[in-house]
Amino acid sequence: MRVLMSIFLIVSAVFASNLSIKTYQADFTQVIKNPSDKIIKYEGKIYIKQPTKMLWQYRTPIQKDVYMNKLRVIIDEPELEQAIFTKLTDEINLIDFLNNPDLVDDKYKLTFKEELLTQIQYSDEMENNIIVKFTNIKINEKIADQLFQFIAPLDYDIIKK
Repeated sequence: MRVLMSIFLIVSAVFASNLSIKTYQADFTQVIKNPSDKIIKYEGKIYIKQPTKMLWQYRTPIQKDVYMNKLRVIIDEPELEQAIFTKLTDEINLIDFLNNPDLVDDKYKLTFKEELLTQIQYSDEMENNIIVKFTNIKINEKIADQLFQFIAPLDYDIIKK
């Protein structure tokens, strides 16, 4: 969960770079290299909508959707037929990052191209080196609120943390 929170805070920098951005969507590649040099590569799409909605759609090597809105996080794992509902300890408001871009921690290396966030690089608490690259970036395109709503299928196990 800490990694998700970190990524949410970092991606908030998307909005810190340009105050006119209201929505952000992109393809992403996330590469995680552990201290033993084992590499895991994830790919998918990300959607962000002001002020607090975000969806990470992981597509390879597994399908998983991570919905975030204010304090609520839902991790949908279709292959396991389960959803994990949890809450963050602090509300995240993207508007705060618009007004205070210095809130992004120094341990993160952010790469921008034409004022758009294209890469995040950082190490997590387990000493994994993580690089998230964003491509096919689209800003201010309409994103329906329904995209950020999760409805669990009847046969799902629901886990509340």
